[in-house]
Amino acid sequence: MKTNLNVEEIRTVLEGTGGQLLVKYGQGPAPADREAMIARFVEANSWAEKNIRSILESRYPDIPWSEAELDADQQREPEFGGTYWVLDPVDGAVHLHQGFAFWSTSLCLIEEGQPVFAAVYDANRREFFHAMRGQGAFLNGERMAVAQKTKLADALLVTAPPNKVEKEPENVRLTAWSTGKLLPETTAIRMLGSVALQMAYVACGRMDAYWEHGQEVYDWMAGALLIEEAGGIATDMDGKPFGWGASGVIAGSRELCSGITGVLGY
Repeated sequence: MKTNLNVEEIRTVLEGTGGQLLVKYGQGPAPADREAMIARFVEANSWAEKNIRSILESRYPDIPWSEAELDADQQREPEFGGTYWVLDPVDGAVHLHQGFAFWSTSLCLIEEGQPVFAAVYDANRREFFHAMRGQGAFLNGERMAVAQKTKLADALLVTAPPNKVEKEPENVRLTAWSTGKLLPETTAIRMLGSVALQMAYVACGRMDAYWEHGQEVYDWMAGALLIEEAGGIATDMDGKPFGWGASGVIAGSRELCSGITGVLGY
């Protein structure tokens, strides 16, 4: 990793922003309809992104920022040849605006096409997950590790539905199909909310493995690095190493990932 990051400073920025999001958007009445939800999502997302970027841009002025968080087509390959940030300021935003937990802020640093730093902050539990490539993964400063389960029958799996249901009918079908295939083979399956936070829970062993179909690689970048640095693996749906152009992700211990791939028949 070439960039010299101050992890504690980044933690402070995410903690401050997350705390303010809770106060500004997590304590009032829920939006009255879909349009109101979208409006509040845009407002909160824009505010949090501006707040985080303004601080980190002053510390790292030469590092550009991705503008493709919501554009899967631009996530098929690196946006920049060198170093850049990928930020999801409010991952699982519906939860924030409905007034319950399991949303997060996700930040990832890409260097020469490879994620090298990941941070996920849960403002509700005040938990800061982070990893640096080759240096391990940590929860509030304590090293963490994926669960050591080897049998799919013992596993607790997590996943998420597509964000744009009306625009992703095939991913909707695949989500329902894969859930139906895996549910009888496992102890339980959950859809908890924030993708990044669910993957962080796999990295620290609270959940056992994560899978999802889709093309929005940036949704999984931070979580994949957390899991890999916590001793797990992240693959494409066909078992190849997770990366650019992936059509989904399977992440957790090597044995459970192999089990999921086998059940789904890839």
